[in-house]
Amino acid sequence: MKFLISKDELIRALSRVQGIVEKRSTNPIIANVLLEITGDSMRVAATDTEVSFVGRYQVSSERDGAITLGARQLYEIARLAPAETLTFEVPEGSFVVEISSGKAFFKVLGLPAADFPSVSDPEEVGGLEISSVELGSLIDKTLFAISADDTRTGLNGAYLEQAGENGASVLRFIATDGHRLSLCGKPFVGEFKAPRSVLLPKKGLSELRKLVEDGEGSWRASFTENQAIFQRGTIAFSMRLLEGDFPDYNQVIPDGWQRRVILQRDALSATLRRVSILASEKSHPVRFAVSGGTVTIRAKQPETGEAREELEAEVEGTDVEIGFNARYFRDALQALDTETVAIEIGDSLSPCLIRPGNGEHDELYVIMPMRLE
Repeated sequence: MKFLISKDELIRALSRVQGIVEKRSTNPIIANVLLEITGDSMRVAATDTEVSFVGRYQVSSERDGAITLGARQLYEIARLAPAETLTFEVPEGSFVVEISSGKAFFKVLGLPAADFPSVSDPEEVGGLEISSVELGSLIDKTLFAISADDTRTGLNGAYLEQAGENGASVLRFIATDGHRLSLCGKPFVGEFKAPRSVLLPKKGLSELRKLVEDGEGSWRASFTENQAIFQRGTIAFSMRLLEGDFPDYNQVIPDGWQRRVILQRDALSATLRRVSILASEKSHPVRFAVSGGTVTIRAKQPETGEAREELEAEVEGTDVEIGFNARYFRDALQALDTETVAIEIGDSLSPCLIRPGNGEHDELYVIMPMRLE
């Protein structure tokens, strides 16, 4: 095998797989990336057996072949290479790759391509199409609410469903960790078809988000019995669907309110950041006191002190005091991209509903209350 590739093209290929390859595994080959040369095309594949990536890149080839190399080590070589091109050569019958760039030269021991787990190129199948901007937004607005507790079966991923009214098709992501819930919907074209419920794992979504950032255009998505496949141009990304049943989230979303508060999003976020300095680091409890046209936010720790700040607000309904985890509130505010935020509250023991202040109906966040002394 012998080929030449530009430094930028190699960095682009390898940067996309760094979060996928396993750092520590009983199977060392999945810390490697597969390089397959056919003509002037290089197929790059990486997998941890749950999440997989395949991409094709332009090279100048003298001799076809395939080998696997340590993904992180190769990335560092590419990133620090002194020249704008790198030459790869593998002598016949050898697994030692000779890499040269300018006056720099490396010999890197690879592993045979035949031992690499099978990573198939996805077939062109029907499915849905969604823009990079909309797909990235769906992930950003739900990823943080996915449970990190591996024992919470069904909560370790984002649930996907189709929604929409008056003929519009909306792809909806929903996530919850049992203490909060996030829901967001974005338009798509095509068909959302899946043989079973679609529950996407947190790692897969995190890696997909990186790919979405790296380029514009639309993504095609399709679903099999055990996989979700996302394709754009010459790259494809797949993740294994999670087992388990996502809970009926509609039971968590409040269907009415007794108080509705509209606040400036940035001001509320800054206040929470300041006040929670004196909140417990474990659960970040703060107290919201809604009265007249103001919201007063307090935090108190007997051993360290207390903080209080008042915000002007548009308030409908009666006065109330209620406690929340400040970090959960700030996560929701960060996901929103409107100037104002609407907070709908029942009584002091009921979850609150956070919506964009502009009236957008297919985005919401639910936060469970905390009992405060």
